[in-house]
Amino acid sequence: RSTTKSINVKQQAIEAIDRIINGNPIVISKKGKLIFKNIAKEARVSPTELHRDFRDVMLYVSSLKDSKNESITIHASLVRKRCMEAIERFKTGETRNVNKNAKVTVASVAKEADVSDSYLYAYFPDILNKINELQGEYARYGNKEKHDKLLKALTILLSKNEVITVKKVCREAGFSETFDMMVRKSYPDAHNQILIEIEKQKTSRHTQDRLILLEALERLKNGNPKNTPPIPNGGYISVRKLMNESGIGEGVIKKNHPDIYQECLKKITIKTEDVWLVKSDFDAVSKGDTETHKLNFSNIHFDWLISSAKAFIKAVFSTRSKSTLKTNIDAITFFSRALYSINPECEAHEVTRSEMQKVFFEWSKSELKSSTIKRRLASLRQYFEWCEDTNFIKFGATKLIRDTDYPSLPKSIPKFIPENVMSQLNQHIDKLNPDVTRFFLVLQEVGMRISECCSLMFNCISPDENGDYFLKYYQFKMKKDHIVPISAELVSVIREQQKAMITEFGQAPVLLFTTPKFQENGIPYPRAGKAWSKGTLIKNLNALAVENNINDASGKVIRFGFHQFRHTVATRMINNGVPQHIVQKYLGHETPVMTSTYAHILDETLKKEFKKFNSTMIDINGKKFNDQDIINDLTMGTDANNIDAQWLKKNIAMQTLPNGLCSLPVVQGGCPHANACLTCSNFRTDHTFLPQHKEQLQRTEVIIETCKKNGWVRQLEMNENIKESLVKIIAPLESN
Repeated sequence: RSTTKSINVKQQAIEAIDRIINGNPIVISKKGKLIFKNIAKEARVSPTELHRDFRDVMLYVSSLKDSKNESITIHASLVRKRCMEAIERFKTGETRNVNKNAKVTVASVAKEADVSDSYLYAYFPDILNKINELQGEYARYGNKEKHDKLLKALTILLSKNEVITVKKVCREAGFSETFDMMVRKSYPDAHNQILIEIEKQKTSRHTQDRLILLEALERLKNGNPKNTPPIPNGGYISVRKLMNESGIGEGVIKKNHPDIYQECLKKITIKTEDVWLVKSDFDAVSKGDTETHKLNFSNIHFDWLISSAKAFIKAVFSTRSKSTLKTNIDAITFFSRALYSINPECEAHEVTRSEMQKVFFEWSKSELKSSTIKRRLASLRQYFEWCEDTNFIKFGATKLIRDTDYPSLPKSIPKFIPENVMSQLNQHIDKLNPDVTRFFLVLQEVGMRISECCSLMFNCISPDENGDYFLKYYQFKMKKDHIVPISAELVSVIREQQKAMITEFGQAPVLLFTTPKFQENGIPYPRAGKAWSKGTLIKNLNALAVENNINDASGKVIRFGFHQFRHTVATRMINNGVPQHIVQKYLGHETPVMTSTYAHILDETLKKEFKKFNSTMIDINGKKFNDQDIINDLTMGTDANNIDAQWLKKNIAMQTLPNGLCSLPVVQGGCPHANACLTCSNFRTDHTFLPQHKEQLQRTEVIIETCKKNGWVRQLEMNENIKESLVKIIAPLESN
């Protein structure tokens, strides 16, 4: 055992005790008690090390508390002389002031020399060193037979290559596990020998672990791991991958090999010869995009195909989204795999229509979905057409992919969430993390796509001139901003989320739904400060469904999907009688065809009525309008006060007329022309209101007769205009 190290430990402990007494500790709390555990922590040494090298630490603490020893006036040289004489008497067994069988400690030597032990600790390190040496010579306390058993048990465990602990040595020697405390106190030389072997094993284990880690790291870099799948091109060696490859835990790597741990945290990509790492700009990131996109060409067979694929991606890079570029590369990759299985030596000029049909056959054998094949063909066709247009590469034929090659897709009914399931969900939704709860409340009212909700900007709501609120978000699919009216309740939810984010980060973040710093269990979130992970969100929601037994009609626990909320919003609107062209506008669809996929109505009567309503609309002159005509009449924009947003607000709130609807948006209050609908060019109606129009025509004819009899010229003229409009409206409606 190193004497110098022992003195250093003692000195550190003495200084730590002094700081604790004076109320200015560095490590522990200022209110920390002067106990053994706190002293070790403040001294920055392990409790075992402190006990081994400063066995009398608590006796020293006691001496400081003894008021009679607070003042030391004996000259230093006299104290040293007395102590040296006392040590000699301990050696010969002729002590005067203490028992002849007393243990050799600083306290016993100080008592024998008739001086204060605190004085020795503070000013005589040489005396402490002498006492330390003496303890080594006369350290075998307790029963000699038990001492020998302990050393023999230690030797046996070492021969078996067992991991040494004090408890394990006690078990091997035939003693109880609690005997380890007796070993520490009464068998110090045996205890020290055990600690020495533990330290040796620890050093050896660290050396061995480091060797294993470095070898595993090298295998991962070279692409030939033994215990894990190879890292794909453009990937990086993470701590988890190194942990799985080496079999050494993350905690051990972090604590004992910090340099290797930090190397993994850098996330340095490997094998990037055919992998492009494309950085997104801040605007893309702020709207929920990822910071870095990986375009991987390394899995494409044939050099001519790789070079042409890279040239194609470079050419279209500025006009396409990163996800579309990735889809293009994936299609070329799958094409190369099929072509390689058919002809491993294939050249570009050998790619003919016949070869393409073989590729299609290979894809059909893999049981791919029709939608996957169709998407793959569309992306591959873009590549072929670019090659033909630029003459970058010559294939064996033109028109390698034709319209007839695309599979026909079955029309599937949208999967919406039944109302009874939505009711169950909202009963338990408050049990989620508050941020997640608010996220799904926004999603279920607005019906936006998941990427749109994740990328909602912090300041996403704005009022119009009438005090109603609108939500503005970016539609990645349509590449445009979109604005929709929202309820006062949802405005409160969003404001709650804004306050929570400011509290979390100290300022307003870029995104409304920003991942917080810590999870509920106190563990830091890896994505803190970024957009929420879609996987985390849906995992939380489905866990809630399982925990609270949220079932469908068959009694089976429901499994939620993000897009179901969009289907549900659209279906609710249709079932509530909202016209399809208004649903189209609310969802931000470009064409009625897109909206029609959501128009799933459960009630058969409503289905029939919807079909009737969705046919032809008539104005006061009998002119026919369809849904798209009405939409095309609207001015596009993204301001809460523009015509588009106001029209949508009015109609989505179902502010319809008793006999039709008004195509004029409400911008400043209500219509100024009371009861003038049948003479207004903005009036629209259809045959669902035909009975009301016929009844009004009969009443109007009676009024006309009365006006004629009484000579009411002005009233007669007004009602004749109304009659004329009604006739023009009724005639085409009856013919439909």
